[in-house]
Amino acid sequence: MAYEALARKWRPKTFDEIVGQGHVTRALANAITSGKIHHAYLFSGTRGVGKTTFARILARALNCEKGPTPTPCLTCPSCVEVGAGTDVQEIDGASNTGIDDIRSLRENAAYAPSRLRYKVYIIDEVHMLSKQAFNGLLKTLEEPPPHVVFILATTEPNRIPDTILSRVQRFDFRMLTDAEVRGRLSEMARAEGISAEEDALALMARYAFGSMRDGQSLFEQAAVSGGGSVTAALVEGMLGLVGVEAAIDLVSAAVLDGAGPALTRFASLLSRGADLKFLFLSLIDVLRDAAVLSFTGREALLFRHSPASLDRMRDLTARRAREEWMLLLDIAFRSERDVLATEFPHLGFELLLLRLANAQGLLPVEALDLSADLSADLSAEAARAAKAEAAGAAKAEKVEQKTSAAAPAATFTRKPSSPPAGKTSDLSADLSADLSAEAAGAAKADAGLWDAVRRILEGKKKTVLLGLLYQMRGEVREGEFVIVCDHEMMLDRLKEKDKWEPLLAALEEAAGRAVPVRLSVSTEKKSPEPDGVAPEDAGLERKALEEPVVLEILRSFEGSMLVKVQPAPPVEVPRNAAAADEDAGEPDPVATEEGE
Repeated sequence: MAYEALARKWRPKTFDEIVGQGHVTRALANAITSGKIHHAYLFSGTRGVGKTTFARILARALNCEKGPTPTPCLTCPSCVEVGAGTDVQEIDGASNTGIDDIRSLRENAAYAPSRLRYKVYIIDEVHMLSKQAFNGLLKTLEEPPPHVVFILATTEPNRIPDTILSRVQRFDFRMLTDAEVRGRLSEMARAEGISAEEDALALMARYAFGSMRDGQSLFEQAAVSGGGSVTAALVEGMLGLVGVEAAIDLVSAAVLDGAGPALTRFASLLSRGADLKFLFLSLIDVLRDAAVLSFTGREALLFRHSPASLDRMRDLTARRAREEWMLLLDIAFRSERDVLATEFPHLGFELLLLRLANAQGLLPVEALDLSADLSADLSAEAARAAKAEAAGAAKAEKVEQKTSAAAPAATFTRKPSSPPAGKTSDLSADLSADLSAEAAGAAKADAGLWDAVRRILEGKKKTVLLGLLYQMRGEVREGEFVIVCDHEMMLDRLKEKDKWEPLLAALEEAAGRAVPVRLSVSTEKKSPEPDGVAPEDAGLERKALEEPVVLEILRSFEGSMLVKVQPAPPVEVPRNAAAADEDAGEPDPVATEEGE
């Protein structure tokens, strides 16, 4: 006797044997019991979910000698003849697409069935019919002979004209769950005497993607490959899968270690024969589990994990905030086209890894809302400062006329005036080397402590606090840790209890001891020149700030600042005016201001 594939051998023959699709089974069973049988049905759904099988069962239920009944006997000649006689015909819509095929069907439908109660026409892949064929089928579908039942099956219902859809009862077949596929595979293994691990069955059910037929085909292939024994390692090798541990390693390398280790790990997996499609799906699964675990904390919602891989998932999830995991999952999900729908999937996967590695430097979502709040607060503060400045404008102008060292209040910051060059030249020469070395060492130590504080807070998922600290800098001054920021409002936010206490705890943990903290508003004027190098136009800047006109401009335009001072270009004058020009002094500096 010829060998029969397991998918055909285990095809359901009654409604009770069908896995899933309870809504369809219940509706059709009730229709048969009550005698309300429609003349045309449309079964739509993805491959391997039971559309054609259901159509055959329905034909058997309508023609059984004990029926019509939802429980056909399967032994009477009518039940046996279904699929083999002339009264129940299965037509392939892909190879019978023309109007001539539909005309022949209409002519045959007019005749009464030869043996059975109903003539049943099962048209598979009906969406492949031409427009003319659909038009030729309209009248027959609308008013068929009383002994004819049409059952249309399709995977693409969107390609069927609305005029056809309005003449049929439509049932949408859903994709099967992993548990439903795994249960049927387990039943098959027991009945066929095949030893199958639970992890192997779970893998095959998962990569059947909701199709029972795909799951049964994978099971049969694995059983043949393993000689009657199916293991998880066998299934992984057969499908080109990577284990959960390997997928976690790849995600960990991309998210935590950077681009280099991620690309190296990816090349190693490819050399072991990993399939790019399934490797991409495994990476998506790990990112999905990390996002779900970070948002819900419920391990029952994760995919199947061993105790070791579950511990690794907990550790990996704790290394990033939940918003970051959601962003990483979104990046990977949107990269599907680059990996699976391109002629260069290898390069597409490497591009995905680079995106994941680059995403770890992005700002948390809360910081965006924080920035909007701070902008409003800073605008209000600027308005109050402008009023205070206007109130003291007259007094400031008088003081400015008396001394050249004074500056307008709250408009800009001037560098302290330097002593005469003759008195400071020796001092500068003696201290230059010592200050450079000391500044370099202090900057390095401050940056290390500041980075350590931020890493600790990042691990504790203090995203709002981190959003504040990104706009600040920290340094050690005379035994104190000074946090400097350009805006006082941001420092006020930092003093709030829910931010101040975690900051002090993180600083103590990073430094190994309690460190006094002081907040300071930066008053330094930002300049593109390196620190310690006086700009060439420093003298011109001082002179410009002594000009009443410049001071009045800065006061009049709120938010304006002094950007650059340069001497006025020389003006060519006639020769007869040269004598007068010799008496003219150095050209007046011109102040350039920029309004914000």
